[in-house]
Amino acid sequence: MIRVAVVDNDKLVPAGLRALLAGVPEIGVIGAYQTAAELIAARPGADIVLLDLRLEDGSEPAANVVALRETGAQVLVVSVHGERRDVRATLHAGARGYLVKDDDAAKLAEAICAVHRGELALTTELMTLINSSPPELSRQELQVLYLYGTGSTLAATARRLGIAIPTVRSYLDRIRAKWAAADEPVGDVRSLVQEYLPPALPGGRPVRPDRDLPSPGPDLSG
Repeated sequence: MIRVAVVDNDKLVPAGLRALLAGVPEIGVIGAYQTAAELIAARPGADIVLLDLRLEDGSEPAANVVALRETGAQVLVVSVHGERRDVRATLHAGARGYLVKDDDAAKLAEAICAVHRGELALTTELMTLINSSPPELSRQELQVLYLYGTGSTLAATARRLGIAIPTVRSYLDRIRAKWAAADEPVGDVRSLVQEYLPPALPGGRPVRPDRDLPSPGPDLSG
């Protein structure tokens, strides 16, 4: 039997999942938790974790995926909708699939079994979504995005590029506008840092998104 645990804020979701999967004897829901940390502490020995994308504890989806993978479980992300940034971020962190919450029992069971076999569980629509190109940015916009998105303050970004702080804000506003025009409005612009290849920067050191993580705290560029 494939042992499945659920991490979701909504207490009705695990019951619904059990009902959906009741007719699939090879899959069993063994536990439900409201946070990734709660599941990790409980150590239920799940083969696969169904992880709600947005949890009320404010944890980052990608960080939750990484933490859950360290328990030895595979992670299948579940969300009310599929946005390209969310799908790509969780897959980059190690999730093996992504489901929309209105998917039926057959799709859910098929995805769980596919992940258990070591396959990637993504619909054709989501594959098309994540393979589409992000909005094109200018060289200056990319430089500003990578510096600000990997931890530099507005002032430090301006100093590094030899421009004024209002110019940095202007570039970030342009980036937001381009994503909004593509029907993917952005809250925290730093979340876009993984969408683009590292640009060349003054001084020759490229930014490494896998090392230079975004700084905590609010996005102060808006």
